[in-house]
Amino acid sequence: MLNRPNESMPTGFLPEDYVQERRERRTNVIAVVLFVLVMVGVATAFIVTDRNWNEVREARSTVNTQFELASDQIAAMEAYEKRVAEMVDKAHVSAGLIDGVPKSNLLAEIVARMPSGLSLVRFNFDSEEFKAARPKAPAVRNMAGANTMTADNAESVRPTVRTWRSTIEIEGLSPSDQEVSRFIDALVDLELVRRVRLEFTREQVVDGNPMREFRIVMSGDPRADIRQLATVGEDG
Repeated sequence: MLNRPNESMPTGFLPEDYVQERRERRTNVIAVVLFVLVMVGVATAFIVTDRNWNEVREARSTVNTQFELASDQIAAMEAYEKRVAEMVDKAHVSAGLIDGVPKSNLLAEIVARMPSGLSLVRFNFDSEEFKAARPKAPAVRNMAGANTMTADNAESVRPTVRTWRSTIEIEGLSPSDQEVSRFIDALVDLELVRRVRLEFTREQVVDGNPMREFRIVMSGDPRADIRQLATVGEDG
């Protein structure tokens, strides 16, 4: 009858302590390798993340620089537009101070349109400034309840061009009413005046000769400019 081997005896040729030590050493090596792999992964992720953040910071810095340059350009453009608007306002004010139709030129244009035989006795030119109603800037109610005007609203009220109302009165003598009618038709075609009106025409004896005394009243065109009008001599 065969004897069974004792179960407490070692099954291999190596001692059990040596086998256990090898197992622990192998486990330690695997743990160290895994730890190293994890640390390498963490370091790689940190490097990649840091690089991405550096790119983001560089992109943000570039955007901020471009935004500052754009802000400077916008501020320069706004300052330029403001200077241009001020220059235009000054030009408008200066244009209002210049008489677009001097009296001498207007008289020359009227005399050039007079029919033969007609003579002027009186020429009167009156002008007054025409002040149109200016729109009021919107007021802002402050905390105290009073209406105040802000700086933006004050700048929005721009100066207006000064315009003038002029009235021209002509009195003269004519051989007949036909010359007076032709004279009125010629004045109606004159671009410097408007609303030509005959006040009266009546008989007047001058040096024993019957004549027609007349008075014509006209209104000057405030937008007229003698520089834009071709003279009668140039038209001919």
